[in-house]
Amino acid sequence: MVEEEVNVDVEIKSPANGEARLSKDRIEAIDFEKKVIQWRVLEGPLKTQYNSILKTMKLSPNQGGPGSMVVNWNVKYERIDHEKVAHPERLLQFLVEVTKEVDGYLLSEE
Repeated sequence: MVEEEVNVDVEIKSPANGEARLSKDRIEAIDFEKKVIQWRVLEGPLKTQYNSILKTMKLSPNQGGPGSMVVNWNVKYERIDHEKVAHPERLLQFLVEVTKEVDGYLLSEE
């Protein structure tokens, strides 16, 4: 296993519920062999509800043919208030939407 670690700050501007939001993330780990990338949220609106958020994206081969992949997202988080703060389901939905948009863009470039 070849595991590598990088520390890069990434600012992400994304529309959420019709309004632009800015999030500062750090890429914490990249494992090229396992096709895994991890990001940690450092700043932004999510940090008002969660003490920590770690997003992991894993790519796995799909039976759809050469170059076809399945993207799996995993989000580990710690809520500031368990009674008032919901699970980050909207974040997962956002990640799915971004993945689909990237897929559409890549397919249009072929």
